[in-house]
Amino acid sequence: MAERRALSRVRFNAQARLIDAGGQEWPVEVCDLSLHGALLTRPAGWRGRDDERLELQLQLDDAGQRIVMRGRQRHHRGAGLGLECELLDMASATHLRRLVELNLGDEHLLQRQFVHLAGD
Repeated sequence: MAERRALSRVRFNAQARLIDAGGQEWPVEVCDLSLHGALLTRPAGWRGRDDERLELQLQLDDAGQRIVMRGRQRHHRGAGLGLECELLDMASATHLRRLVELNLGDEHLLQRQFVHLAGD
């Protein structure tokens, strides 16, 4: 069965930190991002559970700009870990929106996706 996504995912290879509910930090690689979540590499020794609350911190530059995404683990299969976004602060949402917009190259498509996300 073909997977259907309402929100576009953009490939984005970058190092980040994943913080679990107990405050432990795990180095991860971001494989792709969307306005709805992220696909990450599963850290060595990871024992997280689906629905566990997590925070992803993705540093964008040396000036301190970053995306902080709070959400829940939705799956972990093989070497991948899926994070569903539940909360973005305004600065993170702005950075993520711009990143997705640049990768999609279509501001109107991005706007439709934001409207869809707001309706969820």
